[in-house]
Amino acid sequence: MARSGSRTYKLRLSDQGIDLFLACHCRLARLVRDFIPYGATLSVAVLLLDRLAVEDIAAELETRACDQLAGDIERFVGCSNELANVMRRVVERLEASEQFGCKPPIGKLYIVGLVSFKVVEDGELTDAYRSTASRRAGRETEN
Repeated sequence: MARSGSRTYKLRLSDQGIDLFLACHCRLARLVRDFIPYGATLSVAVLLLDRLAVEDIAAELETRACDQLAGDIERFVGCSNELANVMRRVVERLEASEQFGCKPPIGKLYIVGLVSFKVVEDGELTDAYRSTASRRAGRETEN
């Protein structure tokens, strides 16, 4: 069986940021009633980020909480190459808006996705997870 491409993504978090990531991961695993890789949590966070309005992303990037979640603790999360495509789409959308004068920091965008993870309804999380899982399954059968 051919394997789908993956890569490692670097998260730079504070202790609070790590706590947030782990809380999101635990919530998602409980919702889907399965052991899931950390990359699944990051993929869902990025899908949620992609669904946010530009104005909401800009506002969240300016919050003190976003700054406090970012940090110097580096953690690496394996995830599909699809994540890079979604992030590229998000950044292009942000750069095309009047809200951003320059390219927003990718690391902080991951944090905005994780913050949005906290406030969405369970159904939206499970839908996003199923969407990422079906993309992975589709690539495995195509290869």
